[in-house]
Parts: sequence; structure tokens; C-alpha cells
Amino acid sequence: MKRSPLAPTRRALACAWICLILAARADSPHLWRIASPDHDQTFAYGSEQRRVWAERGWDHHLVLLINFTNDAYVDQNFPRQYDNFEFAFPTVRIGRDRRTFFYQTADGPRIAVAEKRPDFLGLEEIHLLPNAALLIDKPHGYLSLTLMVEANGETASLP
Repeated sequence: MKRSPLAPTRRALACAWICLILAARADSPHLWRIASPDHDQTFAYGSEQRRVWAERGWDHHLVLLINFTNDAYVDQNFPRQYDNFEFAFPTVRIGRDRRTFFYQTADGPRIAVAEKRPDFLGLEEIHLLPNAALLIDKPHGYLSLTLMVEANGETASLP
């Protein structure tokens, strides 16, 4: 039986891929999913019009104010409508510096999620940091929001 001249190359490639995958997993950041306990119903085929991050409550937690509209489907039978929602993230709270919002993980470390920054008029706005991303799940108009946060300050990537 003759061996293929590429057999050692294939074996070496397979070993290289396994080593690469194991190395990538060892350096991969911790990713946390922070689900909002709030859920709501909007237009199944509507679109997001605007989103604004805010601070609410006695514990100063992070909140998303989000607006949806049915603009793309407006006609004589279906008038323009707007839906306004507030989604709280009670486990993401403002820090002692009164500028940065943190998520306290179960195993101890606090991870920065958002911060207050002045806009061009000098008013403070809240912006997510690069290590956080918002995931909006909207099957048939049923809204569920999740913040995806990475621990090491890398840019958050959605699954």
C-alpha cells in the first residue's frame, strides 16, 4: 500500500489547528450576558427609531429608553404609531466616580460597562464602552434585551 505524499502534511496541519484552537481558548476573554428583566411587545415588522441610555432608581442603575415605529408600513389603513419602552439593567450600577457604570460578577471582579461623557453641548450622555454590546431579540415583536460584556476590555462581539 502506497502512502500519499501529503499524509505528513495533513497530519501536521491537523496538529497545528488543534494547537491554535487550544491557544485561542486559553486567551479568550470572559463574556457575561446581562439580561434585562423587562420584556414588552411592539410591532412585529417595525423598526427602531431611537435609543437613549439613562440612569434610574435609588441604586442608580442603567436603563435603556428605546423607541420603535411602524413608519415603513404606514398607509391609509395603518396610521403611523410609536412605541416607547424602558428596559432596566438593575445589576449594572454607577460607580463611586459617578461617571462609570459597572457590572459586579458573581466571582468578584467589577467590569466597566458604560460611562457618562459630555456631548458637544456640554450635557452628559451615557455611552456603552467598547467591551459592551447590546443584543435586541425581537421575534414577532416580543422584545428581550441583553447586554454582552467582555472582561478584558476587548471589543464585545455578538454571538
